[in-house]
Amino acid sequence: MQPPASLELQIFRTLSDNCGALIRDRASGLCAAVDAPEASPIVEAAKARGWTISHLFITHEHGDHVEGAAALKAATACTVIGPAQAGPGAPLDRVVAEGDEVRLGETPFRIWATPGHSPGHVTWVSTAAKLALVGDVVFVMGCGRLSGDTAAQLWRSLSRIAALDDDVTLVTGHDYTFGNARFAAAMEPGNAAVMARTAEAERRAASRDFWAVTSVGEEKATNPFFRAGDPALMARLGDSDAGAAFAHLRELKNGFRG
Repeated sequence: MQPPASLELQIFRTLSDNCGALIRDRASGLCAAVDAPEASPIVEAAKARGWTISHLFITHEHGDHVEGAAALKAATACTVIGPAQAGPGAPLDRVVAEGDEVRLGETPFRIWATPGHSPGHVTWVSTAAKLALVGDVVFVMGCGRLSGDTAAQLWRSLSRIAALDDDVTLVTGHDYTFGNARFAAAMEPGNAAVMARTAEAERRAASRDFWAVTSVGEEKATNPFFRAGDPALMARLGDSDAGAAFAHLRELKNGFRG
């Protein structure tokens, strides 16, 4: 994926499969880390690029996304911004919710409430930069598990993201691509785009190539959770509407061992 024109984007692995991300506004030089699974890889990634971390943007409250926040703030004096639910685990300087705007230099981000994976989950959307920081709502060819919320909530959140332009880049929270691709292939074995992307996922997994960035268009073509409303997929599942098909897919994925 190419970075948005107004931004520089650096992606790297943290913990075992978390996505570490740095976004830098070209005009101002301001740089935000996206979530803080652990501080040291984030600091090292910024140092390697000669970037100074000014902000931390948090997507949700789960420990594997905030447990490095205090150490990152201590190391960089960054401004920590996120949903109220992240407050117990992160030293928030600003609380954001649906409809708020945060600017990284010249780049505006609108906050969307996107519950389903967690009650406090938010997505950071910059239509100007063609970028969305989707955390654990969307993965490459997959979506997050339910954790205290309902399938209906997660389907609404996913549908909202799917309505963005096809060329919007999605920065996800984890690389679960290999398993997600196997599931997608099992759900739609006749979908040529799914099968081609599954073969790519297998190649990239074999070389330990980290894969956590995608686009809306790619997910609409190959992600069964985005495609829950497809008539052929609904017929295969035996469901009469997209929301029911999504809930069915999420349940099937929970037990998938392919």
